[in-house]
Order: sequence, then C-alpha cells, then structure tokens
Amino acid sequence: MFHRGTAIPQSAHTCRISHLKSMVLSRCLHSLLTVATLAGLLAAAGCGLAGSVSTTSSGSTSGTPAAAQISANMTGVAFGTVTLGNSDSQPIQLRNDGNATLAFSQIAVSGSGFSQSGLSTSTTIPAGGSTTFDAVFTPSIGQAVSGSITLTTNGTPSPLVITLSGTGATVTLSLSANPPSLSFGNVSDGGTNSQPPLLTNNGNSNITISSVTVTGAGFSASGIANGTVLTPGQSATLNVTFAPASAGTVSGAAIDIASNGTNSPMTIGLSGTGTHVVKLQWAPSSTPNVTYNVFRGTNEGGEGPTPINPSPLSTTYYTDTNVSGGQTYFYDVKAVNADGSSGPSTEVEINVPTP
Repeated sequence: MFHRGTAIPQSAHTCRISHLKSMVLSRCLHSLLTVATLAGLLAAAGCGLAGSVSTTSSGSTSGTPAAAQISANMTGVAFGTVTLGNSDSQPIQLRNDGNATLAFSQIAVSGSGFSQSGLSTSTTIPAGGSTTFDAVFTPSIGQAVSGSITLTTNGTPSPLVITLSGTGATVTLSLSANPPSLSFGNVSDGGTNSQPPLLTNNGNSNITISSVTVTGAGFSASGIANGTVLTPGQSATLNVTFAPASAGTVSGAAIDIASNGTNSPMTIGLSGTGTHVVKLQWAPSSTPNVTYNVFRGTNEGGEGPTPINPSPLSTTYYTDTNVSGGQTYFYDVKAVNADGSSGPSTEVEINVPTP
C-alpha cells in the first residue's frame, strides 16, 4: 500500500509525469487516490510499477441526517373553573430531542380566552435543549370553552398541537352569617352575654370586609378587623357581646357588615333585655355550721316570714334578680342552724333605678 508522499518506482522505461498529472486531476479532483486507481492511470499512461502492488479501498463516512424533533411535557391543559376577570396560567416545557436547532415558523392559539406567553417565531431550541412557556386562560364568557395551541416548526412532528379547556364562571360575591340573628335574652345590669356568629364567603371570589358597625345600647362586636379578606369558602368568627347598663328591652339593635359582596351591607339582627338586680352581701355569723336565709319586703319592716332564696345559702352573698325598675325594697338576713333561726340582721333599703 502506498501512502501520500511515498515515491512511486517506475518500470524500465520512463513515463511522462505531466501527462499523468492531468489525468489524475481530472478523475480524482475531490477524493484521495487508491493505489489501484493510481496503478491503472500509470498503465494508461504507458508506465508500469515495479514489483507487486497491493490495493485497498478508501472508507466512506455515513451519518444520520440533521433534524430537529419537538416534544411537550403535556399534550393538553385543563384549567378548570376561572372566574371572569381573572386569569390562570400553566407552564409547558418543550424539548428538542433531535440533532439540529428547532425553529418556530408559526404559533397559533385558538379558543375564546386562551393565549400563550413566552414563545415567538424568533424562539429557537438547540439540539438536546428545552424551553418553557405559559398557556393562559382569561375567560370572557361564563361557559365551558375549548381551544388549542398549534406549533409549526422545522422539527417533527409538525405541527405539534396542545389542547386547551376551561370554564369561565360569573363572579359571585356572597357573604352569610350563621346564625343570621342573635337573641341574648335577659342579662342583668353589670353582667355580660357573648355569642360567636360565623361569617362565611359563599361566593367564588374573595370578599373584603370593609367595616363592622354595631347599633343598640349595650351591644358590641370584635374579632374581625376592617380589611379582612375571606377567600371562597373561608369563614371567620365575630364575637358579639351584650352588656346592658340599664334595664329594659333593646330594640332596633343590629350589626351591619359592609363588604364588596352583592348583599352588602349584611345585617345581623340583635335582641336582648337588660334587667335590674340587687346584690347583697353580709358579714358571716360567729356561730359555726350555719346557713342563711334572705327576706325582702316593699316597706320598712315588711320582709315577711318567707325567704326569697329557694334553698338555704352557705355563702354570705345573694343576687336578687326579681326586681323592678323604680321600686324600693327592704332586706334582712337570718342565720339558721339545727337549733333554729337567729333574729334578723340590720335591715337595708335598696332603691332600684328607672328604667
């Protein structure tokens, strides 16, 4: 075998190299000569090679044609329900699994409310590379819709189609209270009664509570600050307290809750009655093992023989809740043991205010 740069021996007669050169160039302009080809050309030129010559064929390189290949990590996107005026987006990854750069010639989106961001016809993906774009749903109609993103490229498959689906929903902003009204019954002056109604967002969009206003003597509310946001289905507890300062039924009491809800202001009705009480307290008896009875009358010395407490008291205090505004009462207390009852204590006079 001869290699490039090896001297070629000639036969007994001399051949003309210039003639050989023109023949070689004309037949082998873009390839290397094999020894066999060279020998044939020498023979044709009247020249022979001394000795025997072995010949080999030159190898040819064959490869896979360059091509791009596109794929997506999902073939469809389901957005579910999206309220009108809002948007939802889903990321989609594209890969080029080919051995050539992937280029986009057309990006088409169909379907009401659908769009995409992150791709353009100037986007390219190198061989073995990837890129991510977003499929977007911004519904403008309150119904189920479908569409697609069609990607036309220089790769296979082309076009690549990604299906889209979603439902547009009309915005509902509804706030409710459970229970819708509160009854506190009778509450004595100086006492309190609290109840915790639950506020719930029953709509499909956020509700912002802007104010909580309470009307009615003795009523107050806490627990929900102005600006509180309730997401769909979320609840918050409002603490409502009735602490009457005077006797009588409170009428027209309510809590008005202002928000961006369609039923704003939402009203929680309130009712309750303040009642007067007389609180009595006395010094304990020096006699051990005694109980006490309390007696009441509407005039001095007119307490009578029947105690107002339903059973003997082991404590040295008692609250009389059965009194009326504007009335004057007289009280005394007697200590009782196994030997009988003591004499009455010093009488006290109580004037219940009006109302």
